[in-house]
Amino acid sequence: MAGTVTRRQLPALIALLALLLLTALVWWRVSSRDSGSSSAASTACPTPTVSTSTAPASTLPPPSSIQLTVLNATSRSGIASKARAAFLKLGFKSPTPATNDRTTYRTKVTGGGQIRYSPPGKDAARLLTYYLPGAALFPVPGRSSTVTVALGPKFSKVASQRTVNAALAAAHLTISSTAPTPSPTPSGSPSC
Repeated sequence: MAGTVTRRQLPALIALLALLLLTALVWWRVSSRDSGSSSAASTACPTPTVSTSTAPASTLPPPSSIQLTVLNATSRSGIASKARAAFLKLGFKSPTPATNDRTTYRTKVTGGGQIRYSPPGKDAARLLTYYLPGAALFPVPGRSSTVTVALGPKFSKVASQRTVNAALAAAHLTISSTAPTPSPTPSGSPSC
C-alpha cells in the first residue's frame, strides 16, 4: 500500500516541478527583456526607451496654435486688455476682446488667476501656467480647445518669452515648432 501512495504523489510532484520551471523561465525572460536584451518577439512592437539625458520629456503646443479668451476677474481696470495685447505679441490667438469675468464658472479667483480649459485644451493650459505664474489650472467640461484666462488680484504681468523658456528648460519641457497633429495607426500594423 505504501508503494501506491508514492506512485500517486509522483505525477503531482512532476507537475509542480514543471510549473516551477515554467515560472522561472517566464521571470528570466521578463528580467532579461528589461535589461536590454532583445528577442524576435520584442521586435514586432518595439518598447519605448527611457532616456536619462537632458532631452525634453514633453512637448507643449506652440503659442500660435493656442486660442485664448482673456477676462478680468478683479476690480482693477484695463488689466485684461493689457494682458491680451501681451499674449498677441507672444503669438497667441485671441479673436475676442478682453472683458470682465461674467462666465458660468464664476468662482472667487485668487492669486494670479485661473486658466480654464476643457480636455482638448489641456496642453495649451499647461503651457499658459508658465506665462502666468501663480495662476491655477481650472478644468471645465466641454470640447473646446479655447482656453480662458481669468486674471486674479495678484496678477502683475504676462511672463516674457525668455522667462518662459528658462522655466520650460528647467522642467525639461519644450514648445513644439509646429501645431500638434494626431498620428493614426496605419491599417494592418500592430497596435502596441
